[in-house]
Amino acid sequence: MEYIYEKHRDSYEDFASGRVLLHASGTTAFPVKLASEIFLRGKSLLQSRSAKKKYSLLDPCCGGAHLLTTIGVLNGQYLNLIAGSDIDGRVIEVAKSNLSMVNEDGIQNRLEQIKKMYSEYRKESHWEAIGSAERLKQMILERRSTIETVCFQLDVTNSQFVPWTKDTFDIAITDVPYGELVEWRSAEDNPMNRLLENLLNVLSPNAVVIIVSDKKQIINNSNYNRLERLKIGKRQVVFLEPRRS
Repeated sequence: MEYIYEKHRDSYEDFASGRVLLHASGTTAFPVKLASEIFLRGKSLLQSRSAKKKYSLLDPCCGGAHLLTTIGVLNGQYLNLIAGSDIDGRVIEVAKSNLSMVNEDGIQNRLEQIKKMYSEYRKESHWEAIGSAERLKQMILERRSTIETVCFQLDVTNSQFVPWTKDTFDIAITDVPYGELVEWRSAEDNPMNRLLENLLNVLSPNAVVIIVSDKKQIINNSNYNRLERLKIGKRQVVFLEPRRS
């Protein structure tokens, strides 16, 4: 895959899981460059069909919200709402903490935590994390806007997103389980299909859905049109739109 939008940045080490952003045990950290690239491609598709200036973003399998948080910090100027949900209640508090860092108060709290750890232990890793947190904070301050963030426990293959109403989300993006560290935890025979069906309950008419999976998973639902499919190593990224009735 050729990068169109994310090809000028030199380093993404400030976003490394466990450095400033927290790591949730049993979850994977999504590649930052790829996260930003596919979000910006989705935004470009939205701009061609919607007059909105800012969008709402959902990840229904968010894990520790590393994917959402990196998008929020790097591209928060395009967002007014970021929401994440996950079936695993053990990761929700980590996800909430990470998502808080897309705004000034959250990143400042994390910076103070890291400074305290450095004061107590004098570890080089903590000193480096202070520099990363300060750089992330500067990016957030330059945005000059606050993003609403919400995170909650939910099984997207079962629930129909009761907390939300139709037309809530303009972009849904998720890295679905594919069996190495994280597996589907669902009673559904076809959890991918059920996820797509349930997303229809909360998507705006012009929404873009971005599904990242391994290449073996079949992403095909009669209620969606495929816009684009990318191949990156072991992954595929499929861009979909709800079919208009």
